Parts: sequence; structure tokens; C-alpha cells
Amino acid sequence: MNPLVSIVIPVYSRETELTELLESLVVQTFQQFEVIVINNDGPPKQHLLAPFLNRLSIRLVELGENHHVKARNRGVNEAKGNYILLLDDDDLLMPQHIEQALRDIETADLVFPDAELFRFEWKDGRRVVTDWEPFAYDLDFERLRQDSTYIPSGTLYRKRIHDKIGPFDESVYNYWDWDFILRVSEHGTIVHPARATVLYAFNGSDNLSAKQDETRRRYFDRFCQKHGLTDMEMKNFHIVQSERREFVRPTERTFTGAFPGRTEGE
Repeated sequence: MNPLVSIVIPVYSRETELTELLESLVVQTFQQFEVIVINNDGPPKQHLLAPFLNRLSIRLVELGENHHVKARNRGVNEAKGNYILLLDDDDLLMPQHIEQALRDIETADLVFPDAELFRFEWKDGRRVVTDWEPFAYDLDFERLRQDSTYIPSGTLYRKRIHDKIGPFDESVYNYWDWDFILRVSEHGTIVHPARATVLYAFNGSDNLSAKQDETRRRYFDRFCQKHGLTDMEMKNFHIVQSERREFVRPTERTFTGAFPGRTEGE
């Protein structure tokens, strides 16, 4: 049976996090999907995937360079499903995420739900959640052109949208996701349900989105020029969250601090 959904996951060196993500996919209530793991020239991944080969349909693609946007484009090109689901290798999904997103997308081209931002500490080689908070904001397209409250992890969309907008823009690198959601908004229908089924790792400056440097500035300027944005302030994800907390909307929350798929005692 061909997969309905293709899950695209770029990976580099986060081994434990990838294992935890795959565990969360094993317990999804909808299972007609394939997992495409794109290795961004990182260490070998076969030993990490081996325990899951009898539980998930997994394909490993070697990219040969460390470029997360190229990796996503490669994953989309390799995908057999009618729908693409995007994931980072350190994030997770609640068990009903895919099933619910497929219902939402019946009347849309792209669906992205709310998220739980979780912080963690390492214990016995695994992540243990210490606290979490909702990342949940109404979809406001004018506001979306000022600062992005879009988390691509967990996004489900129709693969055919790329026929209209083209691939992910590799030239804006750090801002590929903001660029993507703006382009989809111009050519398709977006649904943003108030349901926090994405678990997004949010550990201070360890998160790549917290890093500000001149290279990132060049990508930001290129992104702004592409979309005709002026007088824009470059903000990382942590700044956006701190500024927007008072605008958090009510959302359905089912996360209790335990990772989906993790057996008791782990």
C-alpha cells in the first residue's frame, strides 16, 4: 500500500532526539505514512533506524552535505505520499497528530496546529521534560509579515502546492520556513487549529534559532527584500515568544510532560 503521508526529517548528529521522535511516530493513531530521513553529511544513522524498521516504513537518504533546506527539498522529491509532513529531528508529535491533521486538511492546502514548547534536562542519556508552555497564536496574515509565529514541525500540506510555489528557498536558509508559509498564503488555503499536538524543544541558547550573527543577517535581508518587507527587526524565536506571550490563545492541550512512545520507567 502506498503511503498517504511522507514525513521528511533532516538529521545531522542528534541521535537520542531522533530516537525519541521515531518512538512518537510508532504510536501515531494513523499509520499510513513513510518516514524519509535525510542525513546531512552527519554520522551514520543505520544503527539508529534499525530498531524501527519492523515498525515504521523508513528510508534513509544520504545528502552528502550539511544543508537543512536542501535536505527538505530532497525529501520532498523522494516522497511517495500525496501529503508532506515536516519535522525537525529534536521535536515530537502527540499520538493523534497525523490523524487529526488529515481531517483538517480536507478543506485546506496546509495545516499547522499549535505547539507545546518544552524545556528539558538530560538524565541517564535521555531528555526529561522540566516545564512546558503553549505556543498558540491566532493566524493573522498581516502580523505574519511582521514576525513569524509559524513552527514548521508538524506541518501537513499537499505536496502539489510545490507545483505553484516551487521548492523551499535555499537562498534564505534560516528563514526558509517563514518564506514558505508566506508563499503558501498567497496561493493556497491555510488552517491553524487550536490544538497543541507538536512538542517543540526550547532550551534557551542551545536552540539554533537563538543564534544571531552576520551570516544570519544576510539571509534575513535577502528574505525581507524578496517579500518587500521594510523596517524589519531581526528577531530570534525566543524574542518572538517573549514578546507575544500575552497574546497566547486558548488551545487544546493534552501533553503531560511524558514523551509519546516512551515506556514507563524510561
